Amino acid sequence: MSEKLFKAHHALPWLLVIALAVICLTFYGKLHQSREALRLCEAQSHDLREQLDVANMAPLLSIQREVQPSLSEFELRRLQRKGLANPVFELIQDLASRPELIPAEAFFGGTMHINTAETYVLTDRWVLAGFEDGHVRGNLWMEYDVDQVGRITWRVLGWYMN
Repeated sequence: MSEKLFKAHHALPWLLVIALAVICLTFYGKLHQSREALRLCEAQSHDLREQLDVANMAPLLSIQREVQPSLSEFELRRLQRKGLANPVFELIQDLASRPELIPAEAFFGGTMHINTAETYVLTDRWVLAGFEDGHVRGNLWMEYDVDQVGRITWRVLGWYMN
């Protein structure tokens, strides 16, 4: 009887190893199934993104355009008389060409620049401009003046980092 007990005693560790291996293989199988399901979801998501086109986004784009501030006819004519043929475009482009006006320091080797898509000409005196370096973002509140030959001068009124 002690010989049977001795054999059972030696078999127990092997049974535990086998049970542990079965458990590990089961979890590995579940992990593999989860990864496959994730890959399938990512592929479907990619396909859906490709199916969206600008035509489907047109209503959203029109809403965005409606909330953009615009200069009054009086403000536009005043700036045109000062030499700006397309005042909003020229003001934004001029500001974008002057990154030295951004008072914030860039991070991690980035370069601060004006984000023209987030720049708004509010009035014939003020502009709200978004800026970033690829790591951090912020906004500038700018005052501008246009002389009689169309030269634009800028002054930072305030700024903050997001």
